[in-house]
Amino acid sequence: MPSGHRQDLDPDFMDLGSYDSNHLLDSVLDQLHLPDDAALARAIDVDPALLADVREMRRDVDASLLIRLHEMTDISITGLRNILGDRRRRTRLDEGEGSEGNQ
Repeated sequence: MPSGHRQDLDPDFMDLGSYDSNHLLDSVLDQLHLPDDAALARAIDVDPALLADVREMRRDVDASLLIRLHEMTDISITGLRNILGDRRRRTRLDEGEGSEGNQ
């Protein structure tokens, strides 16, 4: 492993039993050496209120946020989902997003 990369951030070693958005955000903060969610929000160019909602579980971690976190950390989307505790093989589209069944 590269210097500074901790085993607990390696998605191949993750074994979380449940969905935990706080663990995901804390892991990313740790990896990027950022002090808080406000700094993370600036780094990934999102509104700090979005991260607050994710922390309070008022909002799910969506694909857009996962992509931004992937771009900053180089952790795969699958790895980020593992850290998050999301073990679904496929994700469902939110209601109203372009599924063929809604035509």
